[in-house]
Amino acid sequence: GLFARHWIIAALFVLSITSPLVAGPAEEALMEGVALHDSGKAKEAIPFYDKAIKANPKLTEAYFNRGNAYYDLGDNERAVADYSRVLRLNPKDAEAYYNRGNAYRRQKKDALALQDYSAAIRLKSEDSRNYVNRGSLYFDAKRYDSAVKDFSAAIALNSKDADAYYNRGNAHMALDKKVDAISDYTQALSLDSKLVDAYYNRGIAYAASEEPEKAIDDFSEVLKLDPKFGDAYYNRALAKAQLGRQKAAIDDFSEAMRLSPKDPEPPFNRGIAYLRVGQYDYAARDFTAVIVLRPNNAQAFVYRGIARTYQKRDDDAEDDFQKAFQLDPSLKGKLQPLIDEAREQVKTKSEK
Repeated sequence: GLFARHWIIAALFVLSITSPLVAGPAEEALMEGVALHDSGKAKEAIPFYDKAIKANPKLTEAYFNRGNAYYDLGDNERAVADYSRVLRLNPKDAEAYYNRGNAYRRQKKDALALQDYSAAIRLKSEDSRNYVNRGSLYFDAKRYDSAVKDFSAAIALNSKDADAYYNRGNAHMALDKKVDAISDYTQALSLDSKLVDAYYNRGIAYAASEEPEKAIDDFSEVLKLDPKFGDAYYNRALAKAQLGRQKAAIDDFSEAMRLSPKDPEPPFNRGIAYLRVGQYDYAARDFTAVIVLRPNNAQAFVYRGIARTYQKRDDDAEDDFQKAFQLDPSLKGKLQPLIDEAREQVKTKSEK
């Protein structure tokens, strides 16, 4: 398909740092570690957490915060080990399950992450983040109905969470419930008007719902917020082309090509737009660019053949058609009418 080309799950990972109530040597070391960690110095905090653990091997906060520090530094194995120590000392620590779930998730151990988020939900069913993260795991596993349920539970607990609406919108979109998806993206945007991905995916939903004008508005909003979002130019161009605004579409396809020079879709569709406005030299050049990127793209050969028919380069056109049908024999039935139309038009023009 030419539209939705990537799903985006919003940032989900929130780590909490707790402060101790009573201060002994272990607690003092812990507090120094927390102070450093809070100021963005995770690496420097670790020796203080080590010191706290040495002074009191049962101090769960020290393991918990050291796990957070390792997580912040991208050392997921050590983070998992520390959260596991917390859980051995206190099997009812919902946040340790939640954070260990995040670390497992980074390690692509989704089954373990799912278990941990479910444990966190059993222990702390009032924390919406647990549902958001489990929902996003369900989404990745293509269990979209379960994802919708979890995002809905998160929304019931925290109706101001733009990410939960956004993610539920993605799940609705995956279930082909475009109306529900649009409603969720709209709600997400009313809570966070800078949520670029919500504009983008709502644009995709509008385009898929045959509402190209609304899609164009959304892709334009995306480009105000992020002028380097190549897919937004590409999809806006498709919507403009659908409305017959070929010249405006050509400009957007050109911008998409500049931002993603290795993507064959923008030059392919720009070539079609050039065909529609009768600029056959440019069209042929675009289809050649596609063939350079994807030498087995049968459709690009057919359309270059059509452009060459209009250029009156009949032998070259014939070569392209032969090559195309050799690569994909099923195209002959589908695209033969376009080829015949091109030949007929050229013939009529030369007879005049």
